[in-house]
Amino acid sequence: MVNIPVILGYVGLCFYSLTFLTCLLMLILIFIRIHPLKTNIFILLICNTYSTLLLFSIMMLIMYGYNQHGNLNSPIWLGGRWCQIRTYFVHVCLCALYYSFVLQAIFRLFRIVFYKHRILQSFGVFWIAVLIQWIISFLCILPSILLDDFQYLPLEYNCWISFENVRGLLILIVTIYGTSTSSISSIYMYIIRYIHRSNNIPQQQRRQKSNKRDLIILKRLVTLVTAVVTLGFPTVLVIFIYVCTNYVLPLAYHIQGVSLSTGAFVTAISLVFVTPSYKQYLNEIQNQLNQ
Repeated sequence: MVNIPVILGYVGLCFYSLTFLTCLLMLILIFIRIHPLKTNIFILLICNTYSTLLLFSIMMLIMYGYNQHGNLNSPIWLGGRWCQIRTYFVHVCLCALYYSFVLQAIFRLFRIVFYKHRILQSFGVFWIAVLIQWIISFLCILPSILLDDFQYLPLEYNCWISFENVRGLLILIVTIYGTSTSSISSIYMYIIRYIHRSNNIPQQQRRQKSNKRDLIILKRLVTLVTAVVTLGFPTVLVIFIYVCTNYVLPLAYHIQGVSLSTGAFVTAISLVFVTPSYKQYLNEIQNQLNQ
């Protein structure tokens, strides 16, 4: 008999393994040339995003390891405080991942709108910003563990926020997805309005090429975040079905897991194409290997 939860578990393991390997490879390629680029803010931000995604994939591989162990050795109990703590770290990494995209958007905002304030484009400021990003992520998810929202689910062999806990889910959706997507979209719209208003200013005309390049990168970032959030639509559908019918689909958590793993892998691959300079760097490596 086909065990669908086990199959979906292996699908999640596969996607997170590919995500882990992709992030590790990208970070290694970056660190090969880290010395001449050690004060490059773009490298700092892209490393921040890839490192966060790497940590998230590691935590999810651990979660799926527990899930598969439970599926193959049922009945077994794998709950406890460590179960809640590792789920807390999973959500912290996911929150930090989306907030790292916000940092990239803020960097483009400073380059285009506040270009006269050089301190806002300094390497040290963004080092501090990365640290603040992680502190905020830990604090934002803290209420979920303090309110005991991470409950042990016997059939999943992990701690998650139950679909019956609509309050807990909505808090996380707003904290992780709502805040980041609205912030990035607002920055994007503000920059577009700013560029349109300042097209006739001589000083801005000299910066049009640079501004256009930054706007293209930000547009790609918005598209990436939107696509990844859209991949979470099955989870929203499951919540909607529960609210309307008071019924949780049998494979609800596995559907959520597969959508998350797909989004992580898409993010790892798409990041290469978000920024032209990083894509150019990879093309240079490929050309060197072909010579």
